[in-house]
Amino acid sequence: MKQIISERFYTYWADSQHSWTVRFIMTLCDDIDRGLLQEAVAATQQRYPYYSVRLRKTTDAKGREYYALDENPLPWVVMPSRQPACLLSPESNHHLLAFACWDNCIAIDFFHALTDGTGGYNVLRTLLYEYCRRRYDSQLNREGVRVAGDVISPEELTDPASLPRPDNLNPLPVPPMPTPIILNKEAVVPLSDTAETVCIEIDEQQMMKYVSGEDTSPATLVSLLVARAIARLHGDTTEAVPVTALAINQRPALGVPLASPSMASALRLSLVSEMRDKPLDVQQTIYRGMVVLQSNADNVAAGFWQSKGLMDQLDQIPTVKGRHQAMQGAYERALSTCSFVVSYVGKGRFGAAERYVTHFCTEVWTHYALTIEMSAVGGKFCISWMHRFSTDVYLDALFDEMRQLGLEATISWRRPLLVATVADYHE
Repeated sequence: MKQIISERFYTYWADSQHSWTVRFIMTLCDDIDRGLLQEAVAATQQRYPYYSVRLRKTTDAKGREYYALDENPLPWVVMPSRQPACLLSPESNHHLLAFACWDNCIAIDFFHALTDGTGGYNVLRTLLYEYCRRRYDSQLNREGVRVAGDVISPEELTDPASLPRPDNLNPLPVPPMPTPIILNKEAVVPLSDTAETVCIEIDEQQMMKYVSGEDTSPATLVSLLVARAIARLHGDTTEAVPVTALAINQRPALGVPLASPSMASALRLSLVSEMRDKPLDVQQTIYRGMVVLQSNADNVAAGFWQSKGLMDQLDQIPTVKGRHQAMQGAYERALSTCSFVVSYVGKGRFGAAERYVTHFCTEVWTHYALTIEMSAVGGKFCISWMHRFSTDVYLDALFDEMRQLGLEATISWRRPLLVATVADYHE
């Protein structure tokens, strides 16, 4: 068994109402052959023994409870519908991830306490390769894809939180964050009880041509455009400002590029009032500077070790149920730190099998009024706009910002947000 360290935040907080799950959906060029997909899933499971686990509550020598990941020999589940399996339950064979297929779509659902988008992409690359070589091309090139039979590097098993804290961290000073506009409470339209996903597509070449010419990045640009849209809608009615929580991968800064655990954290980008009347190119430069400053390796590492220290303090509560109760306040604290969330894991890089993918999108459990997940596959950027607004006023404002830059965005589909739940594992 491997004691959970880095993922304690998700493990202590999540429950049936706050599932902290992620869903990647690939649309392929043909309807899915479920039998071949089952074979591909089985082959993929062999490559990732550290994800073939179940969650166990254990007691240490001092009588304190903790969570650990224990080997789970049961097969990964493939649901024959869009409805995801309930993770950590008999329906998913007690795994922390599962799959689903319907029509020409394949989905992977995973619990954030198991891994993050980077880890999920690795599994998906393997699965897509294994499926497509069975369905389309037995000689499919596997370059850049992990497969069963590989020698698994010890670095994949490394949890940086189990290593000694570096002594020489010198984080750069970061200006204090202003008060954010809290869209859960201050939106200009009423909020719905349920969330909706709007799938927006932009031509990848068009997007990359713009960001390359402006020395920015896709996620930074979208963060700024959404912040501009929010600022315009809220005008001068508040001293609070739009603040983005921009997700980043901590692995490079922590020196563990192959680590399998969840290694995501977030930067904070704010469109302060002094910036609102500046030209867009100046705003882009300032936003890029915020990203460079906060993603400095020592700043990321210092934040990681600070979070670990907070979780170590929480571990002084002797029971996991007590820690879960203590984390209930995390909901309001999280809402108070930003206006919306943006996450971009990066290009899919599905290798030779990418030619069979026609669409890719990400959906996540979210407690914010607005969460944005971005992905790039098959020459298209997909922006998953997950919101609780009762009208499209914020979405329309974003489209207006994009049109001003010459970016042509289209809505490919919209439907109620659907992600996996997790079983009650705190008892």
